[in-house]
Amino acid sequence: MEKKKSLTVFVVLVLVIGGSTFGLGMLVMNLITPETAPPNTHLFVDSMNRQVYVPDVPQRIVSMSPSVTETIFALGAEDKLVGVTDYCNYPTDATNITSIGGFSTPNLEIIATLNPDLIIASKWNAESVAQLENQGYAIVLIIANTLDEIIENMGVFGNLVNKRTNGVYLMSNMSYNMEIITNKTNTLNYSQILDSYFEIWESPKIVGGKSYINDMINKAGAINIFGNINLEYPVVSHEAIINGDPDVIFITEHSAPWYSQQVCERAGYNVINACINNRVYKVFDDIYLRPGPRIVDALENMTRYLYPMLFP
Repeated sequence: MEKKKSLTVFVVLVLVIGGSTFGLGMLVMNLITPETAPPNTHLFVDSMNRQVYVPDVPQRIVSMSPSVTETIFALGAEDKLVGVTDYCNYPTDATNITSIGGFSTPNLEIIATLNPDLIIASKWNAESVAQLENQGYAIVLIIANTLDEIIENMGVFGNLVNKRTNGVYLMSNMSYNMEIITNKTNTLNYSQILDSYFEIWESPKIVGGKSYINDMINKAGAINIFGNINLEYPVVSHEAIINGDPDVIFITEHSAPWYSQQVCERAGYNVINACINNRVYKVFDDIYLRPGPRIVDALENMTRYLYPMLFP
């Protein structure tokens, strides 16, 4: 990774001065200059262009998403985690850490008792961010729109939690494994390339062009029939799906049991190639919908569904 990329770190700091918490939040740009910055901190800009001073060696981290938790564990910095969300279930040791609720519904009282010096999230929720900032905390977002950015973020996290060597190793390992997959899919000729789409919910809410899962579909050697929609997870019409005639449909294991009917039982879906050829696949949400260290596992899983002949 280029040096300037490795320095694009998305971070947040809550200073503890004299036993009281002094949250920097969005005030940092107005209140703190390089001359007045606290010792043992450095300045970073997050993915929402928020500038914050962060501790050189954070000691008490609150994770606001499962992907953040998984990444911190993968880096070997789990001993710094003092809070996670209700949904942080991997690795299993994460379930033993104090829960602060969900990202959209954080329990501010619990967070206060944890006294974090770093809060990290992977999704933007204006209300939650404002809540935390108003309570004296600053919050950072580490967001990725492609698989390459997810991998780069492993280095970002490594720098952030003082596990730089581990971050570089994790990036290298993930890049190597991803290249194994893309080397296979690059051998496909045009006539072999499949059309597909990824369904989040039966509304149907699907993966659009701004989601990293769109990039995953492309790297897996397929075409997302909704990749031209410049949104992460838009809702489309059933008619659009029928007209798009996907060869493969992906749905999630957690959502599927709550569907009112099977995908191919929907009106008009009987003419879709994916239904004719029985190519509707249920995939494991936790590796697909978490932009973390297992994302290349999801890529391989998707590629095996699409092109099993590439894995003799």
